[in-house]
Amino acid sequence: MKTKKIFAAALCAVMSLAAAAGCSPNAGENGTGEQIEIRIGKWPKQDTDPETYAIYQEYVKKFAEIRPDVTIIPDEMDFDVNTFTPLAAGGQLPNMYRVPFTEPKNVIDAGYARDVDEIMRERGYAEKMNDDLLAIVTGSDGKYYGVPNNGYMMGMWYNVNLFEQAGLVNEDGTIDYPTTWDEVVTTAKTITEKTGQPGFGFQCKDAEAGWNLMNIAWCYGVKFMEQEEDGSYKATFASQEMVDTLQYLSDLKWKYNVIPSNVLLSRGDLMRLFATDQLAMSICAEDWLNSPVEQYGMDKSRIGTSAMPSGPAGCYAQTGGDVWMFSKETTDEQVDALFDWLDMIGDGPELSDDAKANIENEIKSQSEDGKVIIEPAFSVWKDEGRNKEISELYAPYVNTDERVQEPMMNDNVQLHAEEPEDTQELYRTISECMQEVLTNENVDIMALLTEKQANFQRDFLDK
Repeated sequence: MKTKKIFAAALCAVMSLAAAAGCSPNAGENGTGEQIEIRIGKWPKQDTDPETYAIYQEYVKKFAEIRPDVTIIPDEMDFDVNTFTPLAAGGQLPNMYRVPFTEPKNVIDAGYARDVDEIMRERGYAEKMNDDLLAIVTGSDGKYYGVPNNGYMMGMWYNVNLFEQAGLVNEDGTIDYPTTWDEVVTTAKTITEKTGQPGFGFQCKDAEAGWNLMNIAWCYGVKFMEQEEDGSYKATFASQEMVDTLQYLSDLKWKYNVIPSNVLLSRGDLMRLFATDQLAMSICAEDWLNSPVEQYGMDKSRIGTSAMPSGPAGCYAQTGGDVWMFSKETTDEQVDALFDWLDMIGDGPELSDDAKANIENEIKSQSEDGKVIIEPAFSVWKDEGRNKEISELYAPYVNTDERVQEPMMNDNVQLHAEEPEDTQELYRTISECMQEVLTNENVDIMALLTEKQANFQRDFLDK
């Protein structure tokens, strides 16, 4: 790969949602004498995300100073399981596009991505990135095919108003949060008895409910599937560990009565109840914190957070996120320019002054827009120096009550990626199990799981 160059020639860039065109009397020094075009996917939309769109306009101007031989072509393409394959098969993908953590293996195996192994190693990405995340973008040939871009992790959030009403806030303003799932029950019982409001709640509607339950199930030791020697997968969740997980949910409803009476809650329902002091605790993702504030005007200081509680098998928190991948048609010159872009905007291993300024501008913009600002618990980087620099950029803008905001990541938490095969269908299957347990007190849980596992194996894993 050619190394990064800085060019003195000027570029005029005009950007729209569909295209950005650059012009210069000297086309740059990329070895061809021609302007290089790079099409970048997941571009922010002006109508739905004007703040980020404006930031990206500034990025384009700055990039023109670094690489005047490159024209940025914005592309709003976002990953959709129903449209991705036709676009890929027709050679219509952007040069750089984003896919969820669950998809790189499928994309690589289908031949829709080119490897970026050499430049990943050359520029320090491979050395400084989280090894578990690098494994997600590694092909069977041992080469890297993508760049983990951002991610989230799951934890718990708490309605501080209800904790205060239940007498569970300490004199110094801190909260002794539950650290085990058994303690969640004890805390929920106290809150329900003292306030009359549900002490705990969780989603139980649509596939996302199963996605949430994974966090509890892994803490109980559930293994959802195993890979066979021939590469196929065998479903294994009809187990005593999964029975115990569902019995835990059943007890919250039928034994302790500490969850909302309407058990079929969507994420939106959960948000509304939490923001309006009708729910004290639930599982949440880092990026959920803005919704109660934006949609219902909840006071930021009334949102507490902590790491996921532990179960009999330990403490597990689901992680997910996005990966940058590169279309098969992308040339070496385009890859080089795309990595210059990643470096400039602050997604590279080294944070230049420009990169830090770009990151801080994004944080500042979010703060001015009224967003909840906390130091991120999850990072795609294992480099402690880089992560410290990011924390220092966030620190002046943190706008929550840090007395009630414990990090979602601590030394006990083990990050757990989503299950490797037929993930959405698995979530849907587990959601159906949850619904049955919470609407039928006398259901035979093992019989239910045995039937669901057989159906999942036949209808998805075996196909």
